[in-house]
Amino acid sequence: MVNGICGGTVFFLPDVPTVLGRSAECQVQIADPWISSMHAMFEKRGSELWLVDLESRNGTWVNEHKVREAPLSPGYRLRFGKTEVELREGLTPRPLQPLLAETGTIVRYLADMQAESRESQQPDLPAKRDTDPSSRRITGRGQGSRRQIAIVNDIGRALIDAPDLDAMLARILHTVANAVRAERSTLLLMDESGHMQPRATEPPGSPPRISETVVTAAAKGRAGLLTIDAQQDLRFTGSKSVIVQGIRSCLCVPVWADNRILGMLVMDRGFVDPFTADDLELTTLVGYQAALAIERARFLAGVAEEEEQRRRLGRHFSRDVGTLVVAQEQGGDDPLVPQVRDDVTVLFADVQGISGLLGRLPPRDVASLLGDFYQAMSEAVFEQQGTLDKFVGDAVLAVFGAPIPMADGATRALRCAFRMLELVEESNRGLPADRRFAIRVGVNTGAVVAGNFGTSERTEFSVLGDTVSVAARLEAMAAPGTVYVGRETARQAAATFAFQDLGRRVPRGVAPPVDVLQAVGPKECS
Repeated sequence: MVNGICGGTVFFLPDVPTVLGRSAECQVQIADPWISSMHAMFEKRGSELWLVDLESRNGTWVNEHKVREAPLSPGYRLRFGKTEVELREGLTPRPLQPLLAETGTIVRYLADMQAESRESQQPDLPAKRDTDPSSRRITGRGQGSRRQIAIVNDIGRALIDAPDLDAMLARILHTVANAVRAERSTLLLMDESGHMQPRATEPPGSPPRISETVVTAAAKGRAGLLTIDAQQDLRFTGSKSVIVQGIRSCLCVPVWADNRILGMLVMDRGFVDPFTADDLELTTLVGYQAALAIERARFLAGVAEEEEQRRRLGRHFSRDVGTLVVAQEQGGDDPLVPQVRDDVTVLFADVQGISGLLGRLPPRDVASLLGDFYQAMSEAVFEQQGTLDKFVGDAVLAVFGAPIPMADGATRALRCAFRMLELVEESNRGLPADRRFAIRVGVNTGAVVAGNFGTSERTEFSVLGDTVSVAARLEAMAAPGTVYVGRETARQAAATFAFQDLGRRVPRGVAPPVDVLQAVGPKECS
């Protein structure tokens, strides 16, 4: 997984058909909200690996091409929703041979642990006799069972109490390191490039002591390793890090869930008091629990990101426009990147006489009045599929034709303008005389630069350019209750609205003259 909610995770594809999706029934489960429950399927056709889209909502992509089905080769880049994937070969897990008698290494296969878990859920089946000393279990041992319960309980508290993923990982590592009496320990997570990176150490802040040879053996073998003395283990005697760092008794256990390896727990301590098989069993269990905690944290982070995106889009766009923006983002285009838009209509609506309201009413009453005004104006903009750029003091700036192009943007903007006048009139009928107000509207059409502007911490959608400035000048010249427009707006909306040409006028202050037309109203009503 190159990015996304499972970024850095490695999935191993078996020879049988493998379904990828958000559902728990999928063999490759990715909790990405942009991925369908049953999104796509990998299957073998002869000697070739094929990818088949399962009518997913957001499509399946191979090397930036949307596909219904396609053959795959190593190195291909795939995309499901917002999750990008790289197909690799040569990572097929090969079983490690238990080497307890010969070299003092105990191997705990993840597949065995999964099988035992499934057996434990079927009490009617006779229990299998455990004849393999390299995979000894602690089931039935009172003290070991109590350790398991205590550590799982502590991980549960970490899920609730930890403010973020790193704090949760530190808590989990501290818990298991204390339980197995490790002298030093590190929790590694795979990054987006598939490499293991330290995310927590115990004691906190200490430099990690890791042998890549041991970590690679555990990852490829998909097994937890307990080395009684790494200095004497033939498997690791060629590792410089084992020798230089003086690693002796070592635990190396995958952070795992189903067929996914997310990271690694690495612990060591002195040879005189080595780790035991029970320590390996406990740490392997923690590796599974840690993976569930990590995936939960990533899922919640993804949900929070999606919610923030919805909140951000909801501030500027109607539901329909927001859906189009998201669809373009998923298609690889970002309509919110600043770019020149040649045919955009800008609308300014400003409250006339706000200073008079401030002189007559308490500030809180003015704020409440403006809040109702902003709400009504926003609804008028969204009714016409416009974009609400911002509130400027007591004014509203709306855009039609950005970020999504709109062939009838000028007509929609004028419908919005007259709806605004109606809403203000309706509002005034229910207000006492000292609270009534009027608005004036300026509309202009032309080229703008539209997109997200701001800092890395905060960006907002906006439009810039002379078209915006002229719309503001038209609004400043308009009389209360009227709509002034530029000549291009009038030309584009001529089939629907009637206009009165007021000629060239000079706005207040120092500004070049502009052509001014007053929108009289829809032709069917004029």
